[in-house]
Amino acid sequence: MTTDSRETSSTTTAPSDAATQASPLHDSQNDSQTQDAYFAGGCFWGLERYYQGVDGVTATQVGYAQSKIPDPSYEQVCSGATDAAESVRVTFDPARVTLRTLALLLLDVINPYSVNQQGNDTGRQYRSGMFYTSPEQKTVYDTVLRQLAARDARTPAVALEKLRNFYNAEEYHQDYLDKNPGGYCHIPLDKIFNVGRRQRYIERVWELSPEEYAVTQEAATERPFDNAYDQTFEPGIYVDIVSGKPLFLSTDKYDSGCGWPAFSKPINDSALTNHRDTTLPGRPRVEVRTADSQIHLGHVFDDGPQDCGGLRYCMNSASLRFVPREQMESEGYGEYLPLLDK
Repeated sequence: MTTDSRETSSTTTAPSDAATQASPLHDSQNDSQTQDAYFAGGCFWGLERYYQGVDGVTATQVGYAQSKIPDPSYEQVCSGATDAAESVRVTFDPARVTLRTLALLLLDVINPYSVNQQGNDTGRQYRSGMFYTSPEQKTVYDTVLRQLAARDARTPAVALEKLRNFYNAEEYHQDYLDKNPGGYCHIPLDKIFNVGRRQRYIERVWELSPEEYAVTQEAATERPFDNAYDQTFEPGIYVDIVSGKPLFLSTDKYDSGCGWPAFSKPINDSALTNHRDTTLPGRPRVEVRTADSQIHLGHVFDDGPQDCGGLRYCMNSASLRFVPREQMESEGYGEYLPLLDK
């Protein structure tokens, strides 16, 4: 039995005679500048809208992949009789976005370990998958899945299969969230709206160590007194480990005794964003993230040095990269050198 949390919003708009256009294998070779990729990741409404925000994606089509019967209807797919997966055909310009980036963005937005479920929707049609149409695509997908497994020491539940068929879904499913802005979506809206920004940094995020990933992406906390920069006080600048954007100066760093790097202020307030954090029962805190890459840095408290403004930016070393003064010019941070002499 499958559960579809979208039924109340989809069946009311579905025309009774909606026709599905069969397209077992779509070929974009008539446009030599584009290629097609086929992804499954839960409800195709949200996944399509997500990929539409990626720079370099030129078109999308939602449909049913790997069906056992030709030209299935939505009702047949939901019944489980077709074994089809709700999928999105992503047409893209490889000069603007790579297939690897598209695959990484899929793994970034879904739960790659969930079996036959994404969000509130359960059933075989909601399984996740990467369906390749060439040996080259298979190699790309296999590589990212192996890297994910190595990083998390777990086996992803993302199918890697040759695309057997893809049938366009009914017209009312196409661009559904554009037609119905308040419609159901299992993908958080902030991820949809920020996918273009995420696209710029996804490759760097993938290069992070397990600890760096846990801290920056999952808001974990590194061990106090046992991290890279707690006792680093040489002149230099601290930058976002993902984007490289300048965040803190060594002249604003002090030993707070908390076991993590502490700063009295950022270089520029606009580089950071503050968020209410209630993860510790009875101890509300203010979480600090970067405005650009939106990684988790740590928290800010009001128990800092009064003569420096009274704030303590308690940051994780794993979210930062320290650039010594003598390397700042060569690494592109020369304009900040005068600030170290104030």
